[in-house]
Amino acid sequence: MKSYKLLMAFMLSAAMFVAAGCSEPTQEDPGNAGGDGDDTTTETPGDVGEAEITLEFWNGFTGPDGEDIAKIIADFNEKYEGEIVIRSQTMPWANFYDQYRTVVTAGEAPDIAIMHLDQIAGYARYDLLTPLDELSADIGLVAKDFIPEVWNAGVYEGQRFGIPLDVHPLTLFYNVDLLEAAGYSEPPTTYDELLEMSLAIQEATDAWGIAMPVFWPSNMIFYTSLMSHGGESVSEDGLTPLYNSPEGHEALQKMVDLVYKHEVSPSDVQADGEVTLFRQGNSAFHLNGIWMIAGFEQQDGLNFATAPVPAFGDQEAVWAGSHNFVLPKQQDEDPDRLEAAMKFIQFVSENSLQWAKAGQVPATYTVLESEEFKALEHQYNASQQNFVFPPSTPFYGDAWGPTGPAVDEAMLGQLTPEEALERAAREGEANAREAAE
Repeated sequence: MKSYKLLMAFMLSAAMFVAAGCSEPTQEDPGNAGGDGDDTTTETPGDVGEAEITLEFWNGFTGPDGEDIAKIIADFNEKYEGEIVIRSQTMPWANFYDQYRTVVTAGEAPDIAIMHLDQIAGYARYDLLTPLDELSADIGLVAKDFIPEVWNAGVYEGQRFGIPLDVHPLTLFYNVDLLEAAGYSEPPTTYDELLEMSLAIQEATDAWGIAMPVFWPSNMIFYTSLMSHGGESVSEDGLTPLYNSPEGHEALQKMVDLVYKHEVSPSDVQADGEVTLFRQGNSAFHLNGIWMIAGFEQQDGLNFATAPVPAFGDQEAVWAGSHNFVLPKQQDEDPDRLEAAMKFIQFVSENSLQWAKAGQVPATYTVLESEEFKALEHQYNASQQNFVFPPSTPFYGDAWGPTGPAVDEAMLGQLTPEEALERAAREGEANAREAAE
């Protein structure tokens, strides 16, 4: 275990990252969310009794997706009744990482956990995760079975520490009725088409073309626009911000122009205000994560569809995150418990269609290419994108985190894109260098 001083520095940097917005969701985000409460629930899904091995499984699925993962766990518990039982402990993501660090360093780690992909490198650096290369190979979980980008993203310094459960990308939601009212039958695929359709919709209806968020997930939209313009987020080692560049300036300027130059989005949108406008049929387009599907499906009278995010630049690219299975570092490793944990991970990977129904893209090709998944129209449309994951570095959150408030101030018209990104890059580099020391 690393020194207490180093661990505290990591804890502070991770806390800053969550506060910056990359992993801090709106209340609508069941897949990347958890809310702000302190409630922790423990349950053993399935009608089962005692077993030879009981595994503790930690996750942050406190939203409706918690019911979906519970169904999968129940199926596993019933299949392995008497042999292995999974006991699930669920807590808000806002509390999850602090509690994880506490129990692992105290030698009281759970057997299995879910971790956001962009957090894995930091926890691996401080020896809080168990390497999975041999364990995954032993049960046949190999690269060719997974989307390459998400499989490769679980590697830090040559070792695997995560097994992907899903992909949750940014997605375009659009109001079918409003598009038809303006004479369109297909969604936009480029920024220019998005602008053209938005203007036409505002001419034909009383709705806005799009409502650009001022707060989360505005920096995910910026990340998407940056990648589409051929820009870079941070250096490979995570210590140097690269977004304060001509590509970054143009990427953010196009977002700002939708509000102030083209006037197809209201200004000063309050937190979750863009969600409300779309729910009420008062905006035609909405940019958010795939996790919004379930909530929009429950909205009475909302005739919506999903599509890839229009390319703001010359390249097709979209921000994507992922929930990964990890095995917390144990003081005393038990081979039987490790084997049982990997059986559970393999079972969930092979039966993740239920999880896809919760509003996710499955990470495995067997599910992704199945007819059952293709029948999930919203999820399938969202899967047809070029996913770009954050770099696998412990300092990504430190270097990228300041883009959150910077993008917000640009969207509010308080700073120019150049001013906002220059300040963010200065702060991001200072944060990353301090964390690395």
